[in-house]
Amino acid sequence: MAQLKKAQKDMEINVLPVMSLMTILIPTLISMVALGKIAIVEVNLPERSEVAMDSEPPPPDDNALNLTVALTRDYVEIWARGGSLPRVYFKEMWTFRCKVDGDTITYEPSTVSSDNPPKCQNGTMLDAEKYKFSIETIHLWAIHKESEEDPGRVEMSVYSKSDSAYLDGNNEFITSLGDIRDGSVVATLSESSSRRLACGRTAPGVEDICIDGHPAITLRPRSAYDELAKSLIMIHSRFIDLPDADNIIVLADDDTAFDKIINVMDRARDAGFFKINLAKLAGGGGG
Repeated sequence: MAQLKKAQKDMEINVLPVMSLMTILIPTLISMVALGKIAIVEVNLPERSEVAMDSEPPPPDDNALNLTVALTRDYVEIWARGGSLPRVYFKEMWTFRCKVDGDTITYEPSTVSSDNPPKCQNGTMLDAEKYKFSIETIHLWAIHKESEEDPGRVEMSVYSKSDSAYLDGNNEFITSLGDIRDGSVVATLSESSSRRLACGRTAPGVEDICIDGHPAITLRPRSAYDELAKSLIMIHSRFIDLPDADNIIVLADDDTAFDKIINVMDRARDAGFFKINLAKLAGGGGG
């Protein structure tokens, strides 16, 4: 008669060989992996104590353009070769997008606050604590001033239906809708942009300025960014042969909204200045 085998006791698993194997494999696998390098870039703008809005510009370098754009809370100014162009004064305006009706409203920043938030077209107020998050565009309306004390008046320009400012044959902004008619020859703030205007028809070198048979051009406050762009385009084309013809420095203080810095950089790049350096404006800004 067969004898029954005694039940064997549960045997404990010996994990030491496995642990020893992992101890060998893990360092080997790590050494085979190409680890990506992480770089930390400091974004604090460097001090430029030698450049202040109330001081004389740095001495000119005869072999370089040394182009600099200073963006303050009141104006934009261009320096080059130790000199400067007239300041472009501006009035800052905020355009909000109302969620209730989808319309936009524009206010001067000083007229709105948490105690007096912006109102939509239908009278609805934006959230008193979060209204700034509804800002869609920060406009800089160019202002003509006769003196530092002059409050100035807002400059107006004719804009196309694609939001481009029109220039006349003398490279000046067109300031009256009466100067735009069928057959007018204009240009915009871009290279080789001369075109003839027409209503209801397009062709090579011809721009249709109408929608449904009606002119779609508008007369509205001129952007200080457009004033800046016109000057930068002129400077780049005139000094294209200089060694730093593609370089520009953008100065701004700590309180400058990043949206405004980006707009200045965009206009500089569109004008041909592809090497853009940022620097901190010493002593703040203002008129």
